[in-house]
Amino acid sequence: MQELRILAVGAHLDDIEISAGGLLAQAAHNRHTVGMLVMSDSAFTDINGNPSRTRDTALEEGRNASGILGVDHLEVLDFQTDEDIPYNRQSVRAIERHLIKFQPDIVLTHWPHDTHQDHRATALATISAARRSNRILMYEPMAPSGRSYQAFRGQFYFSVNKQAKEIKERALRAHVSQFERYGQEVWINAVSARGIQRGFEIGSEYAECFEVMRWELSLESPNLG
Repeated sequence: MQELRILAVGAHLDDIEISAGGLLAQAAHNRHTVGMLVMSDSAFTDINGNPSRTRDTALEEGRNASGILGVDHLEVLDFQTDEDIPYNRQSVRAIERHLIKFQPDIVLTHWPHDTHQDHRATALATISAARRSNRILMYEPMAPSGRSYQAFRGQFYFSVNKQAKEIKERALRAHVSQFERYGQEVWINAVSARGIQRGFEIGSEYAECFEVMRWELSLESPNLG
């Protein structure tokens, strides 16, 4: 089996796990090389000035979650959080430097029509940075983000096995601050329901769905084609 190098880019610690945790867990279990690049330390203060997740808490939760997934490389950048990640020269170059170092076969990133501005900026910066990459998939957004006027087009499905699904849910629970913020088991059940629905669409028990930014078909590499 050909080893793949998969790099998932996210705006915040927990974004990647929600939409691609099953894929990453299954890839890691099958000895592919998996990396996560997160744009911010993910500290968050609400509109009233109340902190709901500190930097130290977010980083600890993120490291715990990536460890549960079996991720080989986790890097957290220091772009401004609190909903102000930029799409500019600096963010594009930061991602591009990581792409050059990691040399991924597949790049995962946010959907550029997401209603969360950090997700949009991260998506656009990744697409610019990965302009020479031929396999780019975009996450299906999950509420409370993603309530866009433009519909997400689910085009690429990954069937997640039972073990990877359970690992994904454990990784989500490792984000304790978010688990508590979004209703605890209600949050897990909502993510799971999305996966069950996507699985039903392809005759699988559970799946994750992506929109294709670019995908090169290679008949010489069945794992990629």
